[in-house]
Amino acid sequence: MARSFESNIADWSDWRFHMRRRLTSVGQVLDELEPRFRVAPEVRQGMLEAEAEFPVATTPYYLSLADPDDPRDPILPQVLPDPGEVAHQGEFDPFLEEDLKVAPGLVHRYPDRVLFLLTNFCSTLCRHCMRKREWREGFGRLSDAQVDLAVTAIAERPQVRDVLLSGGDPLHLPPRFLGRVLAKLRERTDLDCIRFGSRVPVTLPQRIDSELLEELEPWGPLYLNTHFNHARELTSEAVEAVRRLSRAGVIVSNQAVLLREVNDRVQDLLDLSRGLLRAGVRAYYLHHCDPVRGTRHFRVGLARGRQLVAELTGKVSGLAIPAFIVDLPGGHGKVRGDGPALQKVEGEIHWYQSPLSGELVAVDGSEGSFAGAGSWSVVLPETPGYAPRPRSPNARSSNW
Repeated sequence: MARSFESNIADWSDWRFHMRRRLTSVGQVLDELEPRFRVAPEVRQGMLEAEAEFPVATTPYYLSLADPDDPRDPILPQVLPDPGEVAHQGEFDPFLEEDLKVAPGLVHRYPDRVLFLLTNFCSTLCRHCMRKREWREGFGRLSDAQVDLAVTAIAERPQVRDVLLSGGDPLHLPPRFLGRVLAKLRERTDLDCIRFGSRVPVTLPQRIDSELLEELEPWGPLYLNTHFNHARELTSEAVEAVRRLSRAGVIVSNQAVLLREVNDRVQDLLDLSRGLLRAGVRAYYLHHCDPVRGTRHFRVGLARGRQLVAELTGKVSGLAIPAFIVDLPGGHGKVRGDGPALQKVEGEIHWYQSPLSGELVAVDGSEGSFAGAGSWSVVLPETPGYAPRPRSPNARSSNW
């Protein structure tokens, strides 16, 4: 792999280094992976076509976790677009978040809780993201005035007991801005719970520094749902970031997404659950991949997903078995994919009863088409002296 990111330890430990060196195109990512990982011209063209609709970005840290010699590498599919992203149209906003906004960035779907979208920016643009629609018109964040309007809307709804700060990724925002948001929520509302949705511990754990923690700590207890999808993401840096959050009074849980040829084997899920236990992170949710435009190829069939979760029972502590969750299209709410809301199955269609409206909602339970990172790569002819490098426990030092 190319070594354009070679740095000393101080550089690598600084989140600003990774933000300055973000890779923001298919070409940049593939250039860093060569010569160990090459794709056929038609595959590259398909990736470029997908990139034209949905941008590409990753941090050096997160890309360093990839193993180009692994045909089932779990990192590259989350970073590189698959030509299949544009093969299936789908809905940009199947959960009607835009329709349910009651103030800038504020989505009110459930009676007792709101989703507060502070920014649409993420340092790494995950290919399975449910808000890929937000990438298409540039990146930004709410202004202080817009935050005031949203907090006022929350204060005027006393039934709201729970606020989820999300995006994009709110932990990329300036810490003082986050501190102001938290102060306003605590001072002007009476909430039981303030949560963050963030993948920063996974893709840029260096950002969990003293500057950020000093702004979070005064407003606890806070909850953070992060997004480890594979055990390989649980590096020493990521685990230390989680522990720093915990010491600052932030309670960390995990919401993974079940992704075809990334984590769709029982052993993948067992390794992830055990790694989360060791890191002190609760395995909270495992999401069925949302029916969002540009993600259809990642889908694991609903029947297979239910079976995978069932097979975890008896193999790992109940603390490490996540709830298998399906978000119903049309804004009908989340249900357990293997629970009593499932009313009937007709072929690939699963019918669930909405916890919000009581209606029966049809969910496409068919399998996606993604064949794994190895399906992209061109097998290189053997060259004298070349051998795939074995992975070390420190993915960064072995790859960069």
